Amino acid sequence: MLDLLLPLLYAFSALGLGVLCLPIALSLHFQREGLPANWQLLVQLAFLGGAIGLGFRFDEQHRFLVPVILGKAMPFPILSLKSKDNKTKKESKTSDQVTSPKSANDRADKTQEGGLIGMLRLLLKPGLKLLISLPQTIGLRQLSIKGSLGFTNPAQTGTLSSYLQAIKSLKNKKIKIDVGPDFIRPGAFGQLEFVAHFHLGLLLLLFGRFGLHVAYRFLAVRLLRRQPGLI
Repeated sequence: MLDLLLPLLYAFSALGLGVLCLPIALSLHFQREGLPANWQLLVQLAFLGGAIGLGFRFDEQHRFLVPVILGKAMPFPILSLKSKDNKTKKESKTSDQVTSPKSANDRADKTQEGGLIGMLRLLLKPGLKLLISLPQTIGLRQLSIKGSLGFTNPAQTGTLSSYLQAIKSLKNKKIKIDVGPDFIRPGAFGQLEFVAHFHLGLLLLLFGRFGLHVAYRFLAVRLLRRQPGLI
């Protein structure tokens, strides 16, 4: 029995390390074409560097769950997700409000103010460090926009065309924008593709550092009677 369990344990451990260490690929593909406009959205979340994952396909009438292998959504198997209409309505209940004396209200306001300041002392500085470090976990791989844009007034579309040409002339390896004016049909039509990688392991480490900082500041207040600064 152990001869069978140990290889499975090693396999799951290697899989977990791969999920934590290798980047997770997040891709979004949006398409809007035709009159009346039909739209389609595909969101893919792939693990192990984009090797395997799941995709969610949405349109005006259907919701599908599809497997993703090597960054591509497979045509089968497909799981249909049917949304159910929630017909139940919750009735609002009114509760009687009990009036309290003015002195009790003042004490409650002071207690709430002190609790808010204490919470800010604990969370503000570690939270700012966490927000500054979050961009390190996300990396843009591709942003591509291709389509057309037009207004009901052709003069406005003509004015817009000069700005679109200026944007098209910008060259970037990761960002590609090719949007032209459309004098026939008003609206925005085309395709949008967005691909980004984020590191789950690094994200967990940053949240762990945030928790340790908060715990240290809490112990400093409770045990050492020190009041940490807000920043």
